[in-house]
Amino acid sequence: MKNYLQILFLLLSQFVVSQNDSIIKGKIIVETDDNEGITIVNISNKINTISGNGGYFKIKAKVNDTIMFSAIHLVGKKHIITKKDFGKDLLFIKLDIYTRHIKEIMVTNADDITAESLGLVPKGQKKYTPAERRLKTAGDFNGQFGLNTAFSIDPLLNAISGRTKQLKAELEVERKEFLQYKINSNFDSEYIMNQLHIPEEYVQGFVFYIVEDEELKNAAKAKNKTLIAFRMSALAVDFLKLKNLQPYYPKPVEPEKSTEENSVPETEIEPKKNE
Repeated sequence: MKNYLQILFLLLSQFVVSQNDSIIKGKIIVETDDNEGITIVNISNKINTISGNGGYFKIKAKVNDTIMFSAIHLVGKKHIITKKDFGKDLLFIKLDIYTRHIKEIMVTNADDITAESLGLVPKGQKKYTPAERRLKTAGDFNGQFGLNTAFSIDPLLNAISGRTKQLKAELEVERKEFLQYKINSNFDSEYIMNQLHIPEEYVQGFVFYIVEDEELKNAAKAKNKTLIAFRMSALAVDFLKLKNLQPYYPKPVEPEKSTEENSVPETEIEPKKNE
């Protein structure tokens, strides 16, 4: 019975090792050390991840799988997995800075020029902001434990230390800042004062107030400027009540007096009689 258990234990150990061998660990090397947030895609099994702090990454792969490394500022590179890659502590991938000299270029529609259209990143992949990349890296369960269970100790340590909570708070702040920028870009101070009747000294305070509103956030996500303006109008009424403020109304412009009214009539001089 003991012999059977030992054989079973060895088989299970080999199976687990073979499963763990399917995780490639590596580090991206860039001359500028800007190696965080690099997109890494296993084209063969459609698994993707991003590099963490220092350019380190983990991704599931097997021999002959093709791994694509790409970023908007780097030259994309493909690497085919070999048996030797599994025997290394780290797979080092060197990426070059993307530079291109163009004599002349005419842009007709800047919206058509994207990292996807240039072939720098795979089509349809999710785009991450800096705060989103940091949060994803801190909580990315991309290791291997047991049979088919993804597991990594880093997310647990981050959760215990409170780093994940801090990164979530930073992400929320970043999203509010983006929304503030979007509002300021589309609705200037004159609009907020004259159309929403917010006093001049409270304009920025009003913008800070409205970015907390969920309906406004949803309208911004939908890129519906009309709905944003409608919601801002309703929030302006609430803001004035909350701050106990009188609505601001621009002073009517007085019509300028005509030059004829302002002019002083010249005194008529009687011609001298001929003596």
